[in-house]
Amino acid sequence: MNNNQIVKKFLRKDFFKNKTILITGANGVLGRILAEVFYDLDAKLILIDKKMNNFKRKNIFSYSIDFTNILKLEKILNKEKKKFKNLDLIINNAAYTGTDINWIKPLNYQTYRDWQDAHKVNLDSVFIISKVFSKNLIKNKGKIVNIGSIFSENVPNFFNYKSTKMSSPAAYSITKNSLHHLTKWLASYLAPNVNVNMVSPGGISRNQDKKFQKKYINSTPLRRMCTEEDVINTVLFLSSHLSDYITGQNISVDGGYSII
Repeated sequence: MNNNQIVKKFLRKDFFKNKTILITGANGVLGRILAEVFYDLDAKLILIDKKMNNFKRKNIFSYSIDFTNILKLEKILNKEKKKFKNLDLIINNAAYTGTDINWIKPLNYQTYRDWQDAHKVNLDSVFIISKVFSKNLIKNKGKIVNIGSIFSENVPNFFNYKSTKMSSPAAYSITKNSLHHLTKWLASYLAPNVNVNMVSPGGISRNQDKKFQKKYINSTPLRRMCTEEDVINTVLFLSSHLSDYITGQNISVDGGYSII
C-alpha cells in the first residue's frame, strides 16, 4: 500500500455505513453519545439498557433489559439474534458503576448482592452477548470493543477519595480486571475472524467533588480528567479498519494516570 492509499483509507467517511452495531448501556451518558455518533455515521443500531427511550428512529432497534437478570438477557438475545445476522460490531458499555451512593460504602458494609450484580452486569453480560452473537461476528469478520476502566490493571488510590463521599467498591475493580482477561480470551478464541479489544478510561469528568478532582488531576501527567470524547475517539479507532491488526489489547485512555 502506497502513501496515497493510506491517506485515502484514513479519510474514508463510510467506515460504518450500513454496519450493524450493538451498544449496551446505551441510555447512559457515554452510551447515548456513542449511539448518536454511530448513527450520524450511518450505522444500523441495536441499543440495550435497563431503560431505553428517545431512540425511535429509522435503523434503530432498542431493548429494555435488566442485565442483573442474566437468564432473561440470554433468552431475549437468542430469540432476536436471527434479526441481526449481519451484526458487525459489539460495544459492551453497560456497567454497574461506582456512582450509586447506595453501594459506595466501607468494605465491611459492601453487600454480596452488589458484588453479584456487578459481576452480572460488568462481566457476565459480556460473556453472554459474545457467546450468542459469536457466529454472526465470525461470519462478518466483526469486532468487539469492551469498555473497561483504569482499575482493570490498577487498584484505586483511596487517598483521592479521602474527605469526599466518593469511593470505588471492590466489585467494580475486580469485574473490570476480569473483563480484561475475558477480552484477551475472546481475542484468542475468536481469531482470526474477530478482533476483540478493550478501552479503559481514566476518571471521566462529571462534576465530581472538587477535592477529588484536584487530587486526581495532580496525579495525572496530562493534568486533566478524561472526557467522553477521549473515550469515543479510541472506540472509533478500534471499531474501524484502522485497527485491523490489533486484538487482545487494553488501551488506557487516562492521560498517563496509570504510568505513575
